[in-house]
Amino acid sequence: MKLLPPCSYQGGKQRLAKQICEILIENADDRTKFYDFCCGSGAISIQLANFGVKPENIIMCDASSWGVFWNAIGSGTFNIELFKQYIDDLPEDKFEYKEYFENLIKKPIEHEAELYTILQAASFGGKQITRNSEHWITSSFRSYWQPTETSNRKSPVNPMQPSPNELFNRVNALAFCMKGLKCYHSDVFEMLNLDIDSNSVVYIDPPYKNTAKYQHSLEYDKFIKMFKERFNVPLYISEGYAFNDKAIKLDFNAAKGGISGNHKVTYTEYLNSV
Repeated sequence: MKLLPPCSYQGGKQRLAKQICEILIENADDRTKFYDFCCGSGAISIQLANFGVKPENIIMCDASSWGVFWNAIGSGTFNIELFKQYIDDLPEDKFEYKEYFENLIKKPIEHEAELYTILQAASFGGKQITRNSEHWITSSFRSYWQPTETSNRKSPVNPMQPSPNELFNRVNALAFCMKGLKCYHSDVFEMLNLDIDSNSVVYIDPPYKNTAKYQHSLEYDKFIKMFKERFNVPLYISEGYAFNDKAIKLDFNAAKGGISGNHKVTYTEYLNSV
């Protein structure tokens, strides 16, 4: 069974995960521990699992609601029946989704792990759904869009990506296959207090410098310095530029259709080893 990230997520590494993980596992054995910091939707950890890494050898960390989700998946406390109920409660009419979600996030937060990926799947452009102490925060949700006779794009734009049924199938598979991983819902600097042994590989995907704002930013120059003072293990960092001549340029040429069907963006990304 091939595992997939739950949903669309801005900044997620799904398209790059295979390239990155091939490098991470290059010198690993079946006892190597893999640390996935700022894990987000879990594309790297999921690909490691697809490559055969056991969940108990995967340690994740994220300060956002993704950390809550992955903690529940790994600990076996994710309530799949409640998650299915949230899916079943979605409107039958796709045109009603946006209003439904706009009303839903006005309610006090309950069952964060089970609800989060549903909200994230409905987020416009895959932008991160965040939260304050009581409520969810988002820029906007998707509307159901259908092409007109003059549209360049000929297929509809659905209000959730993936569809509710596909989302359930993905999360259900993750809950079954990735139970046993450990995820810390915490700031990445707290991970510097872990006992990371020499047979480990650490990967971090921080919010990139000079890009869209995230709820949780990272002073990763400071993090790198502190990490190297404490541990003598490989540390890999994704960024939009090369730190040094050891950086590996990843093969990522993204063309995104958008609603108009003609919006294209090309990204350059590097896997830096420090």
